[in-house]
Amino acid sequence: MTVDTEKVRQKLHFMRTALRQLKELQGISLEAFQENRVYPAAAAYTLQTAIEAMLDLCAHIISREGWGLPKSYREAVIIAARNGLIPEDTLPAFEAMARLRNRLVHLYDQVDDHELWKIIQENLDDFKPFIAGVVRRYCGR
Repeated sequence: MTVDTEKVRQKLHFMRTALRQLKELQGISLEAFQENRVYPAAAAYTLQTAIEAMLDLCAHIISREGWGLPKSYREAVIIAARNGLIPEDTLPAFEAMARLRNRLVHLYDQVDDHELWKIIQENLDDFKPFIAGVVRRYCGR
């Protein structure tokens, strides 16, 4: 089986849209972010789904390329890094994303507004190496 480039394009489009939405929150102070209860809720969901899209792409590519059968999201990003889909030196950021996804889904009451705000301020560019690697390899641009 080959990698479904249309699926790849759709997931990348979704990720880019989610990241643009999150970037709109970058200029907001922590106090304003916390005062408006919609901001943290929207940020949590948008961040979760951006990470989900990234992990879905990892799973699709790993499966189609025959790189193995990851038993967890963390293992999926490790396999992706091992096979050059993401730079090895960025692996800790992607492992952190996998852990955050699990916390947002299963331990949502343990993710506070300050943590979400800080991630939006400091870590959205962490997605860039993955997006660039996927585009370079599967989208021909």
